[in-house]
Amino acid sequence: MEDPIDTESLLLSAVNILLETINELPIETEEEYDGFLEARQARSKIIEVTRAVLSEKWDFNTDKNYVFPLDPNNMIPVPTNVLDIVGNRGDVIMRNWKLYSRKNQSHVFDEEVKCDVVWLFDFNNISHPIRHYITIRAARIFAARTIGDKEMLGFNEIDEEDARLAARRSEGFTGQHNVLKSTYGINNLARIN
Repeated sequence: MEDPIDTESLLLSAVNILLETINELPIETEEEYDGFLEARQARSKIIEVTRAVLSEKWDFNTDKNYVFPLDPNNMIPVPTNVLDIVGNRGDVIMRNWKLYSRKNQSHVFDEEVKCDVVWLFDFNNISHPIRHYITIRAARIFAARTIGDKEMLGFNEIDEEDARLAARRSEGFTGQHNVLKSTYGINNLARIN
């Protein structure tokens, strides 16, 4: 029988790793955030680093040609969990959380628009290798800003690099990258043609 994952405890576990990094005692429940400044700061750091890491455009949080429909006013609102967006028409960008056509200088569109999108996901809803990398990176930054011990930071940098490599390996499973689709392959193919 599968072991059910308590997704609510994933962020709490990560916060405790950050607290451990600065030699603070762990907290047992989310209600304890209010009582401990360091726990609130650790949680904020994880959320900040989650945004930064997911902004790097991983395969699991990227959609190509995602269709954004028109609203009743012929505008296209952009959801707040979008980290980056590029319209396939070349002139479409995001302004004020709506798609905007530079060519027409307008938020009003005649039809739906396809975009490449990088999505923000909740920390509790991403895979373990990415969560682990985010946690280790957040721990290094948190410790650097909190206590600044250079020797300990050296160990944390090694841990962070190991976690990043594991996350990229995991990315390789879903990304189906190859020499023809990768940046390297595309750049060299352009030289050949």
